Amino acid sequence: MNLKKTLMAGAAGAALFAFAAPVATTAEAGSIKNGNATDLKVYGQVNRNMMFYNDGEESGYRHQDGDNGSTRFGLAATGKVNESVSVGAKIEVEMQSNDSPNISQSSETDSNSTGFKQRKAELYFSHKQFGKLTLGQQSQISDGMSDGLDLGYAAGAFAGMDSSLLVSGMLFRNDNTAGALSSTNIRSVFKTLDGGRQDAIQYQTPSMNGFRAQLGLEDSGVWGLGALYDGKMGGLQIRGRAFYENRSGNSTTADQWQIGASVKHDSGISLTGLYGSSDQDSGDDHKVYAATVGYTANMNSLGATGIGVTFQGTSDLAGDGIDGEAFGFGVNQQIKAAGTNIYGNVMFWDVDGTTVPLDSLMTFLVGAQVKF
Repeated sequence: MNLKKTLMAGAAGAALFAFAAPVATTAEAGSIKNGNATDLKVYGQVNRNMMFYNDGEESGYRHQDGDNGSTRFGLAATGKVNESVSVGAKIEVEMQSNDSPNISQSSETDSNSTGFKQRKAELYFSHKQFGKLTLGQQSQISDGMSDGLDLGYAAGAFAGMDSSLLVSGMLFRNDNTAGALSSTNIRSVFKTLDGGRQDAIQYQTPSMNGFRAQLGLEDSGVWGLGALYDGKMGGLQIRGRAFYENRSGNSTTADQWQIGASVKHDSGISLTGLYGSSDQDSGDDHKVYAATVGYTANMNSLGATGIGVTFQGTSDLAGDGIDGEAFGFGVNQQIKAAGTNIYGNVMFWDVDGTTVPLDSLMTFLVGAQVKF
């Protein structure tokens, strides 16, 4: 397979340029020293929110962890071989009390939220001219392609372009006389095609005029390609994200792709949109789409303030003929001196095409994220 040969050649090349290069004689100063030549940094965040809901029959509230920016900490080690070559490693875990997929009208607490969960265990070789090779448990090519897309500061209130991450377990209620809770939750209808983390080998090119390319190979022959752009043209800041993944080796999804772009004017106005399609072995292809209009400004002495409105939708994701549409308003306030964001949003969720009609669902949440 040409892809596998390319990755093997990249791995061999990375090893050759790492060991053939002259070894640096001095180590850079770092955050923590333990007797080794590498620098070690500790980082993390705590993200909590309080969510209120109305499902057409009842109202209530829940305490949650911020799923897309979960409570976590990690260790990042970096070492310098010479002026061109560096190596590094990262270990990252999360600890989520009341993870949103497990919180609903019928579940106020998450019995599965005990202990730590592995997020990343990766190492890399990086060359200024030849790019970066990463091996281990790491982000998939598609990970972060939507929640890291929006240039507006309000993105922090919407989990980027995938707001269902914040309230994913909440259930829709049947729109009939009985009014019972259905088995359909928000996340089963609403999502983008972003992936998560897997054991893989990945290569990323150096930035060339703002463009970067990614190539990754996971278990079972699953592979992906990514394209990223970050640049400035006149008064416009521009970001583009796109990926293609062939997942036929381990799922009922043959392949999938997604493309998105965000532009932000110097005035603070931003516009972001994405569209994606997932080819299924049977049934209709899954379609996802979203758009956000935002405004970012320094409205006070604390830091940037972002406000925005978003629209997010899917077709056939929860089943053939089932469509979802959601819209909402959000605010995100930076407290720059304390590494903190305070955010909130109100979202309205609607589903059509189910056998039993479903009531609309409203969610409102306020939360804070403290980074260190």
